[in-house]
Amino acid sequence: MIKKNLLNITISLLLSFLIIYLSFSNTWTFFWNSLSIPAQEPFSDLKAHIHFYNCFIKGINIYNQPCELIPLGNANISTHPEIWLKIVHFFNLNNSVVYNIFVLTILTIYFFSLFKIYSNLKNFKNKLLFFIFFLSTTNLILLERFATDIFIFILIFIILNFNNKILKGLLIFIGILLKYYPIFLTSIFLKNKKYLFFFSSIFILFIFFIYSDQIKLVNNNILEVALIVAYGVRSITKAIYHLSIEYNFLINDANYSFFKNLIIIIFIIYSLLLIYLGFLRPQKFEISLNNQLTNYFIAGSSIYLGTFIFGSNFDYRLIFLVFTIPYVMSLKNELIKNILIICYIISLNSFLIQHSEYFISSDVRHWIYFLKAFIVYLCKFLVFTLLCFLIGSHLKIINFFKLNDKKKQN
Repeated sequence: MIKKNLLNITISLLLSFLIIYLSFSNTWTFFWNSLSIPAQEPFSDLKAHIHFYNCFIKGINIYNQPCELIPLGNANISTHPEIWLKIVHFFNLNNSVVYNIFVLTILTIYFFSLFKIYSNLKNFKNKLLFFIFFLSTTNLILLERFATDIFIFILIFIILNFNNKILKGLLIFIGILLKYYPIFLTSIFLKNKKYLFFFSSIFILFIFFIYSDQIKLVNNNILEVALIVAYGVRSITKAIYHLSIEYNFLINDANYSFFKNLIIIIFIIYSLLLIYLGFLRPQKFEISLNNQLTNYFIAGSSIYLGTFIFGSNFDYRLIFLVFTIPYVMSLKNELIKNILIICYIISLNSFLIQHSEYFISSDVRHWIYFLKAFIVYLCKFLVFTLLCFLIGSHLKIINFFKLNDKKKQN
């Protein structure tokens, strides 16, 4: 075990050094573009936090006023909580030496986390799917941008490898401070209803009564992107809005907000129905899954489902689906398993699919793009549908709605 961990750390360090070396070279743009990743300045998302901090200390309200330090074409109004300003200040990320050590450390921990997940995969098919994920455009753009989701991924990995429930709850709270959507991680306490109720209550009260102003600021600035390389209800509604404007359908600026909220409600109802159906038809597995791998699935699927319903997300957020691979690959139901595998591969490589029309004439490119968008969005919808169903199945397997033995005796 020690030798394997040392090997994983060594490989992680080498990969991290390679990426940092690329960030100093003139080949950065060529390298990422050749992998279908639209390259920006190295680690542009992390640098955006530094730019926003530097604008903030100049007295600019970064949630209402544009930060002129942000490169042209990028979001120049902050979409992250203020805690990121404190992180930049605390770690002194304006210092280039500290900045590079920080990047090296986070990348190394991220790669090490991935290799530890890989070590839980026992057969060739599992490892092959993981390898496809590792080389997917979802993972590549996460690394190229150094998106904040990389911090959440590491945090989730740590949470899933701790046994102390109070510590788990504390780490989820830190995740909520960083990005909000880790609140969906309270689902890892499904087997422990007392902790599920306790932490859910605490986090919801915190968000609504203490952190609500921050959420409103950030939520108002979130980009709703209708792109192949995005997912979520707010991306779907934005795509419908654009089509409606172009072809003069019903949805317009006057009723878009109502339409968006209606679709969110419909998806909530749809997800609950699927969970109920899954509860009625629990799935069987080819191998016995331990609690850790089950928690991996619950964490990864809950993040995907929650961000799908309430957000508009770029596809680097699909990295959390890697936690679901061992569970999905252990299903006896070949139909569900194969649909998920195919949809995972397509969804995780949306950037490759988006840029795969170089040899198509311009007069049909518009329709080809529409067809590709439909296929990718359909796959993401099917992933949403089947993960809801499997969550319901899991609730049945753990007898979630049954009273405990003491209550039965009473």
